[in-house]
Amino acid sequence: MHFSLFLGQSVGGWQDDTAAIDLGIEQAHYADAHGFTAVYSGEQHFNNYEPYGDGLGMSAYFAGQLRNAYVGLSVVPLVLHHPLLFVQRVNLLDQLTKGRSIVGISAGRPFEGATFHVATLNPAERAALFDAKLDVVERAWAHRPGEILTFDTGRESGSMGERGQRIMPYSYRAGRPLFAIGTNTADKIAEAGRRGRLVHLGPFHLETAAQLAGVYRAALAESGTPIDHAMSWLLHTKIVMVADTDTQAWDHLEAALGGALTLPPWIRPTAEEQGLPLREVWRLPAGPLAPAMGRPESLSAYLHRMFVVGSPETVAEQVGAYGDAGLPHMHLRFAFGSTADPDIYRRSLELFATEVMPKAGASLIPGPTAAQIRPEYQR
Repeated sequence: MHFSLFLGQSVGGWQDDTAAIDLGIEQAHYADAHGFTAVYSGEQHFNNYEPYGDGLGMSAYFAGQLRNAYVGLSVVPLVLHHPLLFVQRVNLLDQLTKGRSIVGISAGRPFEGATFHVATLNPAERAALFDAKLDVVERAWAHRPGEILTFDTGRESGSMGERGQRIMPYSYRAGRPLFAIGTNTADKIAEAGRRGRLVHLGPFHLETAAQLAGVYRAALAESGTPIDHAMSWLLHTKIVMVADTDTQAWDHLEAALGGALTLPPWIRPTAEEQGLPLREVWRLPAGPLAPAMGRPESLSAYLHRMFVVGSPETVAEQVGAYGDAGLPHMHLRFAFGSTADPDIYRRSLELFATEVMPKAGASLIPGPTAAQIRPEYQR
């Protein structure tokens, strides 16, 4: 199995930014030294989640520091970026990491109204805008000096190449850097598979994640895309809390969720769940699971979709179930609420790396082969 670290901490406000960013950097270095496949940053705006905000900037910082792990982004809302400038920034990251980078892109979440409002975007138009920008991005990756690239996304338009202009720099990998489509819907997953594209998933319950993995695998087979490589990058996201005992892990989770990471507004605790400790809620029937983030669901369903909690033995059993279900790559958050003692998060990551990952058979994904690097860059 493959394990990636996701720097997805929530904070209570500006006063927590420095501590959260520093903890993320510390965890990234630890993960790099202890067998994690990748370290992922995200992109958020105008809220208290992922307080570094600019995932591309954070990734560029890591590019010169991580020695073993890929530098990843998941996900970048492409609709907020000029497609040609996005290509140049992603190509630079690919150059800095010598092909050990991967970028997940999406249309953004429709309920993140602040982002779309400030960017003067209509959320209802995001899917069409994403498709238009992705078309430009892929044509820009294929551009060669002397060719004219014209584009019109409905928001940006123009041409590039009339006076010897080119994309600068080119990607280190031949053709383009690794990129993935961030989506939680079966139709989009199938479309990505038929096009031979990589996919990043959000948080799902085991059964739902396994079903979506089956959709993706079937679409890959239909397109003739090498399945093993694509499946190795099929992320699914979890929040992890490991402690020496199950009881201690649940106590730590209660403390973390009592701080900045309060329950999302779409969670609807049932009457039976009201007032119960989280470990008791976990034991209740999950009830209907939301098809994607932002849809109403019970507290129990939310916990089962989002969390892996317990002692190393308990967590190893849960992780193994995902591997057995054909889900070989877990995308994991080890820090979330900013009011919890950071030593809780440090210990959780340490226990996972030293006691859970060996049981799960953790392995890295190799960097690019000589055939996957532009010949001009090979030494």
